[in-house]
Amino acid sequence: MTCKRMKHYLLLAVGSLIAAGACATPAVAQAEQAEDCRDLQCLICPRLSAPEEYAEGNMKALKQIVPGKDRWLFRSEVDLTNDFGIPKAAQPEFARLMQAFAKHGTQVAVAVQPTRGLMHRAQLLPGQAHGFDYQKASGSLRRFLQQMRDAGAIVPDIMALVENPPKDFFFRRDHHWTPVGAESTARLTAEAIRQSPVYAQLPRKGYVTEQTLTLYKDGTLNLGLAAICGNHFGYQFVPGYQTVPESNDAALLFEEQPDPEVVLVGTSNSAAREDETKQFNFDGFLKQYLSTDLINYALPGAGQDGSLLEYLQSSNYSPDKAPKLIIWELPANYRLDGELTYRQLIPAVNGGCKASDSVLQAQLERPGMGLNDRLELLSNTGAARQNLKGRDAVLDIRISDPNIKNFYIITYYDNGTRDKVWFRREAIVTGGQYYLELSRAPEFRDANLLSVLLEPTQTVEQPFKIETKLCL
Repeated sequence: MTCKRMKHYLLLAVGSLIAAGACATPAVAQAEQAEDCRDLQCLICPRLSAPEEYAEGNMKALKQIVPGKDRWLFRSEVDLTNDFGIPKAAQPEFARLMQAFAKHGTQVAVAVQPTRGLMHRAQLLPGQAHGFDYQKASGSLRRFLQQMRDAGAIVPDIMALVENPPKDFFFRRDHHWTPVGAESTARLTAEAIRQSPVYAQLPRKGYVTEQTLTLYKDGTLNLGLAAICGNHFGYQFVPGYQTVPESNDAALLFEEQPDPEVVLVGTSNSAAREDETKQFNFDGFLKQYLSTDLINYALPGAGQDGSLLEYLQSSNYSPDKAPKLIIWELPANYRLDGELTYRQLIPAVNGGCKASDSVLQAQLERPGMGLNDRLELLSNTGAARQNLKGRDAVLDIRISDPNIKNFYIITYYDNGTRDKVWFRREAIVTGGQYYLELSRAPEFRDANLLSVLLEPTQTVEQPFKIETKLCL
């Protein structure tokens, strides 16, 4: 196999691990290679710091790989950042989201995951900090936690873990936490929830956790090292755990159990997997420490809000019967600053057009669409024109083909302005249903809506139907 082809396959593997948190079957030869390199620095090549190695594809997410002590690898831009928090312009939007949940009786707890640099700063080599400053980073993270508390969320004091990090909170060469990280975060999260009035509303059920297997992890950063340098630090092995109901009474299987009032959303760190070697048991530890059941909607590769959107658009969610508690596992690097995040999530919390009256609606069929084609979904002109100036309106769009996930929604107004929003839904998040608040920006508030158009950024080859409603 040529070096070029080998690098191609390694890059594909890196992408797979980043998106899904996967790990490969252990390779004895690679582990032996690391053992033979006694000082380990012989595995690091100068190309590891070359910007062009991180210019394309999945390698962008690893920029740049930094070697540490004891076979640790870090990412300079993600793991060694000093800046966290919701930007000032987005802080009222996060508060609006918390208020929307509260209106339906749901309390949100945000379990923030610190960076690998904060948790394992002792593993950084002299001269390899890439600007990381523990005092600045920890202070910035502390302010981020307080921002969310001020908006109404329960936020556990994760700084207790940052100040006294447990060993191997994260995998040494992968961006995921270990079961140690999952357990310690679950314990702090449960302690914070137990101090909140919402805890008294949760049904009780006992759980116990037991060690069941050994997890092995190759690691995204390890594969990045292999792609650039052709070397490999080997695999890391850690204990794995499983949480089960405390009672083994078979009679309980036939008794009616209360529906879970807790929903977990988050990233691949929390996701339930069929492959036990990819499970970190965060959901299980939460069940044990909270003594209650939960539904796990966390998804790998869904970004900061994809799994939350997946849950809110599922048949398990109804604003009329909302859960008492949502636990949102959130890596600290996510800044919660995307305008589209709130323009989708808030109407989803409220149930879209099911929760209000429709003032405009239309159903259309198309045989397909090409790039740069446009389809008018709604028109607000002529004798039936509605006065929507200054109104808080929501678009509720249902597309029959769930594979149509990349498109613009363009709204035109009678003062000559337009608002163009790009939907780029992650592959793992279900398509078909889309919500969008009309923009609340000043340039649109004093104008009346004229038209709503859809412009795909993917070729649509199959026929589809689309139903659009505008509600107040």
